[in-house]
Formats: sequence, C-alpha cells, structure tokens
Amino acid sequence: MSHLKLLIVGGFLASGKTTAIYGATKQLKAKGYKVGVLTNDQGKQQVDTGFIRSNGIPNEEVSGSCFCCNFNALATGIQNLLEVNQPDVIFAESVGSCTDLAATIINPLLTLKKGKYDIVLSVFADIRLLVAFLQEEQPVFNESVGYIFQKQLDEADIIIANKTDLLSAEELSRAKSVISAAYPDKSVLYQNSLSEDGIQNWLAACEDYRNSDLRQALNIDYDKYGAGEAELAWLDEEVGIITQDKNAVKTALLLANSIYNKIKTRNYPIGHLKFLLDNGQYQTKISFSSFDDIANRDQYNMEESERVVLLINARVQTTPKELQEIVTNAIIETENATAGKITEYIVSAFKPGYPRPTYRIIV
Repeated sequence: MSHLKLLIVGGFLASGKTTAIYGATKQLKAKGYKVGVLTNDQGKQQVDTGFIRSNGIPNEEVSGSCFCCNFNALATGIQNLLEVNQPDVIFAESVGSCTDLAATIINPLLTLKKGKYDIVLSVFADIRLLVAFLQEEQPVFNESVGYIFQKQLDEADIIIANKTDLLSAEELSRAKSVISAAYPDKSVLYQNSLSEDGIQNWLAACEDYRNSDLRQALNIDYDKYGAGEAELAWLDEEVGIITQDKNAVKTALLLANSIYNKIKTRNYPIGHLKFLLDNGQYQTKISFSSFDDIANRDQYNMEESERVVLLINARVQTTPKELQEIVTNAIIETENATAGKITEYIVSAFKPGYPRPTYRIIV
C-alpha cells in the first residue's frame, strides 16, 4: 500500500465483513504492514471486537450507536490508532444495519481530515441474499429492512458479493448475470473471504481506488431507515457454563444450536447470530445467518474445559422480549439436558433508536 488507507467496510448483517477483515489483516501483516481495526455496534458487548482482539490486532471500538450517530467517537478511535499503532491501513467496520455512510462519515472525514488518508467504502453482501433481493423473490426481511440493504449497495465504492463458495458453478454464473445487470456502473468483486486469493483481490481493488472528492449523498428517507432498524431486535448476553465432567465446550455448542433452532422454528429472519466461545485459553467464533443450516465456525478444535464463557450477539427480526425468551428457554433446556450449570451474567435486549447522524454533508 502506497498511501495510508482508511477502508470503511459496510454491508448488511452476516455478510462476512469481520471474516474478510481478519483475512486481510493476516495478509497485510505478513507483508510487513501495520494494521488497525475499528469495530462498531449498537450494543456494548461485541463478539467481533472480542474476536479481533483475541487475534492480537490493534483495535478501537465504537459501541452503543452506529458510526454516523457517534462521529466524534469514530474520529477519536481513528486518531488513537494512528497515535499508538501508526498503522498503514485502518479497517472501520460499520454496524450491519447502517447506511448513508458517504454523507455522514466519508464527507465529514474528508472535510475535517483532508489529505490525511485515502478512503474507500466497500459494501459486503451475502451473494445469496443479494440475488434473492434483486430478483424480488420471497423476501428474507420486510420492506423497511430491505430499504437499508438497498441503500447500502447504492452508495458503495466497491460491492463485494461475498460467500461465493456457497454457490455451485451454475448458480454463481446466474448470480453474476443478475448482479452485473443491476449494477453495471459499479465495481463488483465476487469473493470467498476464506480464500487468500479473494482477499488479495479485494485489497488490490482498494489500493487501486482513488477518489479524494466528496461523495454524492444518497436521497435517504430517514423515517423509513429508522423503521427498518426498529424492525430488528438486538440481544447481547454473556453466560458462564460450568460442568463437572469437562464438557463445557460441548454444552456451549448445544446452547448455541438450540438458540438458532428456536429462532428458525419461529421463522424469525436472522440478521446475524454470533457467539464468542472462551475456554480460558482460546477463543473461537461461531455464527449463523438466515441462509445457514449449520454453524459457520472458525477452523479450530477447542479443547474441552470445566468452565467456559459464551458471549451471544443476536440480531433478529422480532421483538426484544421474544428474543430474550428464546435465549432463556434455550438455557433452561440445555441445563436440563446436560450436567452443566449456566449462569446469565450480562443481558441487554433492545431495538436501535432513530438514526440521528452527527454530521450530514451533502454534495
């Protein structure tokens, strides 16, 4: 990388943003570059932050709001990374229900910090969700949530149609035809973020991208945007699991699968369902989405333990009360089915508030 890059990574929940950032940091560090990551979430207990930090990557966090509604925290996080770690590249991963980043983040940064760095907005989308959305098939989410998804794609500098490894060759060919027809003037990458080549191509595209001008702002209906965010219930919970037979990891996995299956049984659309499992020595991330039948977890066989801590991040189209009841019932049933004792430590279930950006610079 010849310039200091601020790579803003947007896109809907469960589109694979964190996985791609992690793969990119490994490649860049292997080449001698310094990297920092800024994570973001409406909640204050972030699986992604824990995952990034557990891998020794310099991190700052904006929690309790999106980047746009807490621009000062974003700017402070960037400055802290620059002062402490002197990174060549900073990845800033926005919360998955956020849009209007060009007007509320990029334009203010370019206005206030002009000449400090190059900015690129990559917007990730699960290619299966993207094709279903563009073909107007049975929608996964309702119209107002789909509005956020659409606006995220509209403002992208680069669209990443991610998780291509989950399609057959024939399905991928059809998907490319649909996507290229919908976005003929956009730079679109078709990517498997578990592939080194895919990550390398993304980094190359970001390096080649040059645009120091203020971005064209979207025409955003903030009432519709806010309604879309309010459709999603957010739950963050930390639980401790203790077993006498060193089966705490197995018990945690049973609990994670139970929560997922209960949500699917009720046909509640899943934005994302993430777990960070910590056995005291190592951490591993487990994730589900509306398209997954089995968990997508890190390629790591975690050793069994008598004790583990499980952090839960659930973003689901339902009510906070319903989501909390699902998790509580799953905990009770998992306890009854095993010899484990599961203790709920920290619980937060809510709906995001109306989006009120700190700045909105329109050109």
